[in-house]
Amino acid sequence: MVWRDSRTDSFQQQVAGRVTTWLVLLCSGLLLAAPLPAQSPSRAQAKSEPALPLYEFTFLDAQQQEQTLQAAQIVEARDGGVVMLSRDGRLLTATPEQLKQKRKLDEPFTPLGKAELTAALQREYGADFEVTQTKHFTICSQAGKRYSQWCGYLFERLYKVLHNHWDSKELPLHEPEVPLIAVIFKDRAAFEAYASQILGEGAAATHGFYSIQSNRMVLYDLTAAPGERPAYNDADILRKLRKSPFNIATVIHECTHQIAFNVGLHTRFADNPLWLTEGMATYFETPDLRSKTGWRTVGRPNPWRLRQFVDYARSRRKADSLQTLISSDARFQDAETVLDTYAEAWAFSYFLIKTHRKQYEEYLSLIAARKPLIWATPEERLQAFQSVFGEDLARLDQEFLKYMRQISR
Repeated sequence: MVWRDSRTDSFQQQVAGRVTTWLVLLCSGLLLAAPLPAQSPSRAQAKSEPALPLYEFTFLDAQQQEQTLQAAQIVEARDGGVVMLSRDGRLLTATPEQLKQKRKLDEPFTPLGKAELTAALQREYGADFEVTQTKHFTICSQAGKRYSQWCGYLFERLYKVLHNHWDSKELPLHEPEVPLIAVIFKDRAAFEAYASQILGEGAAATHGFYSIQSNRMVLYDLTAAPGERPAYNDADILRKLRKSPFNIATVIHECTHQIAFNVGLHTRFADNPLWLTEGMATYFETPDLRSKTGWRTVGRPNPWRLRQFVDYARSRRKADSLQTLISSDARFQDAETVLDTYAEAWAFSYFLIKTHRKQYEEYLSLIAARKPLIWATPEERLQAFQSVFGEDLARLDQEFLKYMRQISR
């Protein structure tokens, strides 16, 4: 594995480049997108490892405004630059030129409490945002109490199902170590105005995103169509959402990312292959409009991704498609191939989970154990995959295509 040393002078540029790529490619509701700063410990490890120390950092932000905050130090570069984990879950970077002062405090890092977090979010987003707390999520919403409660119920159901689906002796999960924050805007226009500041032109094709840096899921009220009255109850919400089930899939997709990157399935700022993270999110995103939340369970074929993959496999799929999917993220970055690539990421993940689950879990654990800011070459990515699933990629590809033909009948 190539060590992109976090202590080199190019460290800051590497972080910025990765963050930009992830935000643009992974946080799109159209494509249906993420990442914990240090390796997430298992429950057993969490009991034995000491808590991270707390620091007070004073630094200049991107707008050259001086900030002082309490945070954990995740990485320190040789030149003095740092990656910080704030108490509300954000990952922030400061170059040596930006960092003015660092002081270690006499207490361990702890996330913000509910009252502190509520006050901080209302200062940040304004008085027209109301904060709703559930067991695992903090929802800062401009969309009204009813819609926030509906989203909270959906988020918690997904959290429980995801935990039940993966948590095991072989793949132990843990509780989130920082807040799981969802920001919900009142309508598409308000969301796009905010998202454009983060995603640029990509905001126009986005229905929701999960941000690597902020650890926040950003959405809008999907029932707020122009000229229509607001939804008044859960049944009304679902009736409106039935007009576009793909919108529910967007919410599920982004929430899956947020949960997976906070319970130990993936690691923020590590080298997470996009086929794995996107395959996981698309595996969970299938809506069920018979449920009061529009989503009930997991593991059913995803009709949109399946249709796209069948078409791709019949007419455009190259002989080395599986190899390029595993070894590189490049196809996710090409507008001409991205929808086919998402479809193949879903199909391949579905196939592995259904037919090679033990190996898939072993591979998940292998990737989740990667440390931040160490980027693998395409050859190393392929080797890591083959170390779990075997050298014969051609045989696995044939098995994969045969399985997908069977479920598409």
